[in-house]
Amino acid sequence: MKNLYPLILLGFLLVFGGTSAEALEPNNGLATVTTESLQEEGPIVIEVELRTNYADGVTTKQSVYETIWAMEDFWSQYADWQLVDQEEGKMVFERNFEDISPASKQNGHFGLTEDGVLTIFDGDPADEKVIQTFFQIDVGKLESQRREQLMNGIPVESWYQFEDVIQSFSKIKSEPVQ
Repeated sequence: MKNLYPLILLGFLLVFGGTSAEALEPNNGLATVTTESLQEEGPIVIEVELRTNYADGVTTKQSVYETIWAMEDFWSQYADWQLVDQEEGKMVFERNFEDISPASKQNGHFGLTEDGVLTIFDGDPADEKVIQTFFQIDVGKLESQRREQLMNGIPVESWYQFEDVIQSFSKIKSEPVQ
């Protein structure tokens, strides 16, 4: 993907008029913007949307406006992100984070919906504020103690505990009706 950055940048700059053709210099057959050309033409201001996908299925989004003086600095700032979309005045980056989301850590509780779907709720399951749903459980196979725990809500305390709960309840998934 990094080899595509110069091409993406070239298209981005030509579409937005952020620089002129004279400001580009060849680099292994690909065009790049020089620091000098950005200083002559002035900085480029774009909206950057950052999407973080968490392992519990939650995606967070954050938008910032970036003033780009040097493309090398811009790309190094987002080296851990993947460019997934680009349009006029905006670039969208995404990353996958192998942890549960901040919302789940703060106030998430495993519980069941009325139709028996294993779900993470924001707070008490009785409040029905769904963060993420997973799969339907065969409630008839649930031990009474486990059913009571789910009715009261099992706090999401850590990534390890999240995985453990998902794995233990996946053993009693309902089979889809055919």
